Amino acid sequence: MCGICGTFAPDGRLDRTVAAAMNSRLLHRGPDETYSLDTSTLSMKLGRLSMTGLVDGWQPVEDRSGRFVAMTNGEVFNFEDLRRRFGDVRWANGVDVAVIPELVARHGLEGLELIDGQFATVIHDRAENSLYLARDRFGICPMYYTVLDHRVHFCSELKSLVQCVPQMWRLDIGAVDQYLALGNIVAPRTLVEGVQAVPPGCVVRFSENSQETTRYWRYGEFAAVEDAVAGEDIRDRLQQSVRDRLCADVEIGSYLSGGFDSTALAIEAARVLEKPVKTFSAAFDNAALDEGPFQREVSEAVGSEHRRIQCNPADIASDFEKMVRYCCYPQRETYNVAAMMLSREVQQTGIKGVVSGEGADELFFGYDSYAFDSARKRPREACAENEQAWGRADFSWEVDWNKVALRRDRCLTPTAREAISGNEFWRNRLIPFAEHETRSLSHMQLRSIADVYVQLAGHLLGDHGDAMLMANSVEGRYPFLANSVVSLALQVRDSDKVSDFEGKACLKAAYADIVPQSVLQRAKQGFTAYELSTVVDDSTWKSWRELVATSGIFSLDCLDDLNTNRTPDKWDPRLSLISISMVMDELGLKV
Repeated sequence: MCGICGTFAPDGRLDRTVAAAMNSRLLHRGPDETYSLDTSTLSMKLGRLSMTGLVDGWQPVEDRSGRFVAMTNGEVFNFEDLRRRFGDVRWANGVDVAVIPELVARHGLEGLELIDGQFATVIHDRAENSLYLARDRFGICPMYYTVLDHRVHFCSELKSLVQCVPQMWRLDIGAVDQYLALGNIVAPRTLVEGVQAVPPGCVVRFSENSQETTRYWRYGEFAAVEDAVAGEDIRDRLQQSVRDRLCADVEIGSYLSGGFDSTALAIEAARVLEKPVKTFSAAFDNAALDEGPFQREVSEAVGSEHRRIQCNPADIASDFEKMVRYCCYPQRETYNVAAMMLSREVQQTGIKGVVSGEGADELFFGYDSYAFDSARKRPREACAENEQAWGRADFSWEVDWNKVALRRDRCLTPTAREAISGNEFWRNRLIPFAEHETRSLSHMQLRSIADVYVQLAGHLLGDHGDAMLMANSVEGRYPFLANSVVSLALQVRDSDKVSDFEGKACLKAAYADIVPQSVLQRAKQGFTAYELSTVVDDSTWKSWRELVATSGIFSLDCLDDLNTNRTPDKWDPRLSLISISMVMDELGLKV
């Protein structure tokens, strides 16, 4: 993983100082070496976290003709297979992402679909003087951009871009509405008006007179086979994916939460490696949060070298604001503090990357919501807002419309509510499917698509994944998101994913005699941490109340109102208001 930044000025009016400033703020993403590409229209830099080609790898890279030149953040795990496709091309460059410009030269943008990996790449077409910004299928690697005065500024991190590009930046009120409703911000939207994220599976092309976004892949092409998919096939594909993601010129470890997904990965990693895998866990003082007994059992079963960090209430109290101001993304729980502490522990042991279990719940229907979908008998209530957002009037994902209205009324100023009118989150389609396509999907399939684009891409792989890992120069790798595993998941019938009110049934059946029974039979427990209000002192709350009150968007007494009138909710909206206010302050956003 690396950090990319730059400025593209197709008319030649190029300011190279912005790229230099952004790069200076990305050193944690690429501490090993820095590369530059400078032309009459493009100034680009990449800070490299070296994982492959330590001796014989470099960037930027070109296709054989020299037309396409690229810099890439990420990994191409099937690079050897892709090189064999090219046949006569000799590869002096040992870095895996060197295949990308050749792919585009031979296959066009559709060639990116052939990549099994994770990437954010910047490709310059010298012949047409155009620029392409592209992300992997699931958006594991971030890429943000803005267009100002005919110049395209792009960067791996939102904060670095906003703080280095001279502009009076404003808050995107629609993004705030989106977060208060969904608990996530969906690409291409960001909290900053005028700054966009390249959507997963997409390429954005810029030339002197045009800007165009093209989707080269989307998740959700379900094609269930008639017979049940064999457990052996599931294990074989997951093991191959783990093998691919452990392949590097540096050592790769494994996160171990004590749940099923991370346990299956640790078991497969132990099989692949010729030495004990290094595993890492977070522990908590609170018995309701701590998964230590399961982590120890799995570690002993696979013979891993296990390290765990202790996350205490004092850590949450002291580091929550620091974490928010670093990643500049709203929060709805406190567990990212533990995630950042955990990646710091990984980095201090000399490990540069870890495999992690994100994606299993979305692909194999592991959340409780899928089980409730499978048991529902009555038809769902339809509304026009749902059809706008999801393409189906009877599907609302996790949106409770009454709570959405209540949060707006309680939290936002009258001016903010007025600004949201006509700009509500549901007015933009949140998944890349049209109405006629969603009609053929089951509710569980539609939920899976929404989970991927709303929750997995923006949050689990974003502020919780990439941001918390790369803060300490650690790369996350996700075996469940391998092309072969995803294609198999799309073939598994709904009834084999959720059976007897149990999610991920086919996965658990495949590992029934391999994963310890205590882990296999335990109820799902999401990664969570302490409630913020229980660990911070009065003076801290006072300063945060003042920050929220001076934001210009939230009501003066909204935190006190939420404290007094607590209602059952999926997350704590107070955290959302506090963290959004922190981001606004850090980035200097105006309302």
